Amino acid sequence: MENSPNNHLINSQLVNSYNDIAIQNAIVSQHTLFPYHFVKNGAELNELGQRDIAALTSHFIKHPGHLNIRRHNITADLYEARVNMVHERLHEAGIEMERISISDDMPGGSGIASERVLIILEQESEGVSTATSTTFSSGGN
Repeated sequence: MENSPNNHLINSQLVNSYNDIAIQNAIVSQHTLFPYHFVKNGAELNELGQRDIAALTSHFIKHPGHLNIRRHNITADLYEARVNMVHERLHEAGIEMERISISDDMPGGSGIASERVLIILEQESEGVSTATSTTFSSGGN
């Protein structure tokens, strides 16, 4: 059965929609703006930063939360200007800023439990594999 051009378009749009949802979810899970989200040596968001802040704004309108703005190696004045710009942008979108905290923290996400990290590190030091794998032999020595 051949796909018609309309089916191809619908399938393409569906894939794009799923990708958009996955990207939105990743942005919200990470809830972090990095220096590469801003114009170099400026407080303004670049195109990527505008996309990410739009996703975060949509989330924060409905849910309280935390936003990380990573400082890295910029001056205190530039970092403060970036934080103020993002704060103002969220406020202008109608977000009650008492529901949002902003700081220079590590990115969010589900991550891995610290207990699991300790087990993995212990097993690695003992030379035990933490992943399952299959080894194939070519038959010769």
